[in-house]
Amino acid sequence: MLLNDTKIQNNIDEFVEAHGVEGFFRVYFREYLFQLLNEEIEAATNDPESDSAIQLHFSQNVETNQELEEFEEQLRDQCANRADELVEKIQDQPELAPIFEDADVELLEHEDVEEMIRNTMHEMIEAWEDEDLEGN
Repeated sequence: MLLNDTKIQNNIDEFVEAHGVEGFFRVYFREYLFQLLNEEIEAATNDPESDSAIQLHFSQNVETNQELEEFEEQLRDQCANRADELVEKIQDQPELAPIFEDADVELLEHEDVEEMIRNTMHEMIEAWEDEDLEGN
């Protein structure tokens, strides 16, 4: 079933009402990071249609669908942890805190707010890359 813009907005509103703006962002960023990593993995194999991209990139020992599912679950958990860090970083910024404190999601429509969030994401991703390179 295709969703129209009104239905999509209603679904988001219901989710935000049930889980708050913070909950919405945690899920949104978890899924964003998970998709970003999957795209990186697929690009590394030169075969974007292959499910084996994850297997080849991370482990030669992943041989069954069960092992692949376990790996993807672990990856999603790691993305959830990173998403939590990202949301906390955004909340710590005085200009962005009202989004969470006042559930003022209309602030997201401002270009400068969008840019601040994008810059924060970029900053955090670079920090995580540095951590990975340092072996932390």
